[in-house]
Amino acid sequence: MKKLITLVVALIGFTATTFAQEKILSFQYSMAAPMGETQAFTDAPSFRGGTLEYRHFVNPKMSVGFSLGYQRFYEYKGYNTVELPGENGHISGQEYNYIDQFPIMATYHYYFGEQGGIRPYIGAGIGAAHYEYTNQMGSMASVGKQWHMQVAPEVGVLVPIGSSIYLHTNVKYNYAFEAGNYSAQQYWGFNVGLAFDL
Repeated sequence: MKKLITLVVALIGFTATTFAQEKILSFQYSMAAPMGETQAFTDAPSFRGGTLEYRHFVNPKMSVGFSLGYQRFYEYKGYNTVELPGENGHISGQEYNYIDQFPIMATYHYYFGEQGGIRPYIGAGIGAAHYEYTNQMGSMASVGKQWHMQVAPEVGVLVPIGSSIYLHTNVKYNYAFEAGNYSAQQYWGFNVGLAFDL
């Protein structure tokens, strides 16, 4: 009986040691390269973004969770003149295009490697993203808003750099489906940050 109790205690201790990484919280700086219709509206790469992500490990190889993010695309179009609707004159000024994007995603990830070591992973997110499209000409601006369904497959890696701290980097392909009067939107996301055991 004593041997059985000792064995059970040892197994519990071993499990706790090998599966210490149960929950992580990640903060990432997000950069992006627009594609397709997103690139047609704002051609420049974006260096204005961030992601907050929570992951819960259901076993040592798989996690589920959620992520919240923000990305701003911006392009200066130069000094332009456009005709007002109804042929009621023209307006001239410095022209800017912006897309502000706020994704809310449920996530799933599958991990390679062993806990405590470098952990490459693959995964995906699915959810909704709020897009704000702005065309500004001088002091006048036209703003459109739309929710899109969005998916984001990704590959990444968690690299331990200290006790319960990881370097977290990944690449995502973000695709927002056509919605309302707005075309599908797409961009590559490049993220780097820190993740912490909870």
